[in-house]
Amino acid sequence: MIEPKVRFRILTDDQIARIHAATMRLMEETGCEVEHERGLEVLRKAGAKVDGTRVRIGRELVEEALRRAPREVILGDRDGKPAMDLGGDRVYFGTGSDCLYVLDGDTGVRRKAVLEDVRRFARLSEALPGIDFIMSMACPSDVPPERLYLEQFAAMVAESAKPVVFTVINPADVRAIHRMSVAAVGSESAHRVAPHLLLYPEPVSPLKHPQASVEKVLLCGELGIPITYAPGGLGGGNMPVTGAGAVVQTVAEIFAGLVIQQFAYPGAGFVFGGCIGVMDLSTMINVYGPPFSPTWTAAVVEMGKHYGLPTWSLAGCSDSKVVDEQAGIDSALMTLCAALNGANLVHDVGYIESGLTSSLEMLAISDEVIAVVARMVEGLRTDDDALALDAIGRVGPGGNFFGDDHTLANFRREMFVPRLLDYRMFDRWKSAGSKSMLDRARERVKELLAAPPPART
Repeated sequence: MIEPKVRFRILTDDQIARIHAATMRLMEETGCEVEHERGLEVLRKAGAKVDGTRVRIGRELVEEALRRAPREVILGDRDGKPAMDLGGDRVYFGTGSDCLYVLDGDTGVRRKAVLEDVRRFARLSEALPGIDFIMSMACPSDVPPERLYLEQFAAMVAESAKPVVFTVINPADVRAIHRMSVAAVGSESAHRVAPHLLLYPEPVSPLKHPQASVEKVLLCGELGIPITYAPGGLGGGNMPVTGAGAVVQTVAEIFAGLVIQQFAYPGAGFVFGGCIGVMDLSTMINVYGPPFSPTWTAAVVEMGKHYGLPTWSLAGCSDSKVVDEQAGIDSALMTLCAALNGANLVHDVGYIESGLTSSLEMLAISDEVIAVVARMVEGLRTDDDALALDAIGRVGPGGNFFGDDHTLANFRREMFVPRLLDYRMFDRWKSAGSKSMLDRARERVKELLAAPPPART
């Protein structure tokens, strides 16, 4: 977890007010489609204008839903202990879900994902200190479709005790996965206090809330599972090509899910966010990387913070097809952006190829990026010990601090000790095998996967 002392903003107060006003107008005038009978009934009873499946939601319903939603969401680990407190500026990083392909670190070959990949990503995530929660990272091609998400979850919970963010297609799988999670935690009551799960259902942009999506929202409210109802839109595709327009539509889609959830199950856990990509109109591909997705998504996070809700974002991913310099640049910039933004639940660490492919080595490198970013955003101590006037006085002009007690007392705290970055001189690097960052990441992945699971406190 990172709690940044250094922050930045994408939106001014005036821009936040303009986006909010535009969102309310969109919800009241254009409205949205809701394709779920109980969801429509919840909205009708709340006072929304319902005409068939077209729903127009007034600002008073949004305001009431915001009053009912909790300011913080607690997630627990597999042992039933609170592990993540989503809210404020506390930043937690985790992996992503359902990649069709995996880039094999040994062969360099992009291949179809299999169930063993889910296990390996969960095992590696359990060992990496910068990864706070897990998602499947692979859509296994060797599992029957009707059992896909159940097998994913069983593999994840067997290999890692960290909280799980999950996806499903069939709403009935929510109940089955909930039963498995409760069995792991030990009791229904403990699971409700610190749920081991958070579901990631999505609306369909633009402005559609399908039967399955709304059913998941309502099921999770019944079962005490928090959700992030996060649109995954594409500017120029199913969202406006302008950043502000994409943010307005995203917020409107999120609010529809929030209103349904809070009027059906007041106080249910809700994480506010949506990940906006941009459609490259020359290739029709979703562009994940800077400068588009991180900044537009950060604007959505800032809207969520304005409303006082926990927030959802993405980082540690890339449009590169291999783990290369582009992947490193994308991972570093997106991770720094998410941390400076104070986003609470940051997923997709370890993705490449615009979310189609996952990589163990990319995950390991991004874990190192998270460690570096954590140091960058922690700010600077300025207490008497950090100002070091006594030490400077002892050393005096022309001296050195190598043997001074102040250095011995502080260097471990102040210095960053890398796991993958290489700070050595050329000769030492060469004598150690002239290894690239990817070489070192590959070795670290093998070492961690071969080691016993780390002890948990």
